[in-house]
Amino acid sequence: MIHAADVREWRNRDVVDTESHKIGVLEAVYVDTTTDDPPMATVRTGLPTRRRLVFVPREDAIAGPGRLRSAMSERW
Repeated sequence: MIHAADVREWRNRDVVDTESHKIGVLEAVYVDTTTDDPPMATVRTGLPTRRRLVFVPREDAIAGPGRLRSAMSERW
C-alpha cells in the first residue's frame, strides 16, 4: 500500500505483477484531497519510442524494497 506521504519516494520505481514480472515504472500517484487516500496511479509502459501511461487502481498494491507489486496479474 502506498501512503500519501510516500508518493514522492515511489516515483520512478518499478511496478511488477504478482509473479514479479516488470509491468512498467510508476509515473504518478493521484491523491483524493478530501481523504488523503491515493486511489489511482499511472504506470509508464512500453518501449522508449512507444510509451504510454496506464491508470491502475492502488487497491491491494504492496510496496517493497525498490518496487511496487500490483495485485493485478495481467500485464499491460
